[in-house]
Amino acid sequence: MRRKAAADRELVTRTTTIFGASDGLVASIALILATMTHGRRVVVAAVIGLFIAEGLGMAASQFLSDPERNLRQALLMGAATSVTIIVPAVPWIFSSGGANVVGSCVIALVFAGLISHARPGGWSTWLQTYGVLVGVGAIAAMAGRLT
Repeated sequence: MRRKAAADRELVTRTTTIFGASDGLVASIALILATMTHGRRVVVAAVIGLFIAEGLGMAASQFLSDPERNLRQALLMGAATSVTIIVPAVPWIFSSGGANVVGSCVIALVFAGLISHARPGGWSTWLQTYGVLVGVGAIAAMAGRLT
């Protein structure tokens, strides 16, 4: 009985981490690609806003949606979301230009690989994870060109 409870907690922890990381990563790369033509300051300001709204919002939503009000799970959700929002934007902190776009995309692809590895299901999960990231990123990049 204890083993099942421990396995259930581990599954919830893994699912929470994957959900938070996926959400933060897709939101971050979409925001970066949508704002990249507006310069470094806009990208950094937008990512800071996303970090505050999304990172804290996901943690609060996890806490409020959990009948047990599990603070550990809420903090895990917020941390996973926040890390995958901030890290792809790191190149923009130091400079601007095409190299930053490439750097952000490479970082996002590496994180997508880590997320895919953590998801159960084999190659289809890799295709799904990368498909969502690339699809949303392409739409965001095109939308950014319209503004």
